[in-house]
Amino acid sequence: MTRIAVITGDLINSTRVADSKAFKRQLDALLQRLQKRFDAEVATYRGDGFQIAMDANNNALQLALLLRTGLIAASPDSENRWDARIAIAWGEGAGEGEENGEGKLDPASQIGPVYIQSGRALDALGKQHLQAVTAGELPTLALNLSCRFADDILNQLTAVEAEVLYYYLQDRGSHQSIADRLGKQRPTVTVALQRARYKLLAQFVDDMDQLLRLSHE
Repeated sequence: MTRIAVITGDLINSTRVADSKAFKRQLDALLQRLQKRFDAEVATYRGDGFQIAMDANNNALQLALLLRTGLIAASPDSENRWDARIAIAWGEGAGEGEENGEGKLDPASQIGPVYIQSGRALDALGKQHLQAVTAGELPTLALNLSCRFADDILNQLTAVEAEVLYYYLQDRGSHQSIADRLGKQRPTVTVALQRARYKLLAQFVDDMDQLLRLSHE
């Protein structure tokens, strides 16, 4: 069997923002972009819900942070903040009922223990916006605590900080390359990245990915 990661999420306050259709269009655009980048399979449901299935070797935490920062960055203003709640589960996939007839992961089916675990983790989120679960008590404890710290940082991002963080987390490019891409001055990008605690979030993505790999060797 192949280990997979399943991300389940939904938009926050999707019916209360000024332009809910634009909010959902941004989600769709990001999902399409990230689907290609991470070789994932995506399904949407109930208008503002989504589920993503991918190989566990592709960094699901990186995808989750890119999705959230991509939404926050596009927020129209502070009163209409765009964001999502996300839960991630890792486990054995590609088993009976977890592949479609073409042999690809099918999150639309929502069948299989990893899909169910991810969905239940989302239901249990409460006020938290990021959660992760995997096999083993110690890895899950480490993931949960780390996710709480990362979530706290993400919840405080401004749209400008989220935008520069989104581009940094894609490929860890230089501050100057991000500035050139966004048409900003390099010092402006550096200050925004520092306020976004970019080094800590990058370490979170890398260290938790390594933890998951080591715990399943």
